[in-house]
Amino acid sequence: MWLQFNPWHILFNQYHQHVPHILGKFYLVDAGYGAKPGFLPPFRGVRYHLNEWENNPVQNEKELFNHRHSSLRITVERAFGSLKGRFKILDDATPFFPFPTQVEIVVACCIIHNWVVQDGGDEFILPENNFMPIHTHATSSSGQATEHAFMVNFRQEIANHMWEDHQNHL
Repeated sequence: MWLQFNPWHILFNQYHQHVPHILGKFYLVDAGYGAKPGFLPPFRGVRYHLNEWENNPVQNEKELFNHRHSSLRITVERAFGSLKGRFKILDDATPFFPFPTQVEIVVACCIIHNWVVQDGGDEFILPENNFMPIHTHATSSSGQATEHAFMVNFRQEIANHMWEDHQNHL
């Protein structure tokens, strides 16, 4: 399992700073986050957890999106669990290092993990030209509403495409 780690995610969570977007990539977030540029939450008020689908298949595009979103989040959580299992220093509840050192430790562990798994180098680090400039979120309420509406529509378009593909393959 190849692991990509983005230390910006830690910085965002730690200091609530803006995160640079990688072209065509989104942060998979839970329903507690709003739909804003670069963040892709599930639909609220729609079945989400995998156990909710036992013997009850998806009924529409929003349920299919949430089902796949949940499946992907579980995969990501398992990947980080695997990384923490391999490197006990990452599983320490009370880190002994300053925050910047903690970020470097996580990146180093991902590099070593990838090398062990694929007997290769640290190719997981994306070249700088793949990063878009830091997006400054709108500060006015109308600007925030526009950004929110854009991401809600974008998520709905993804769900519609998934549903259409799902229906074509039944």
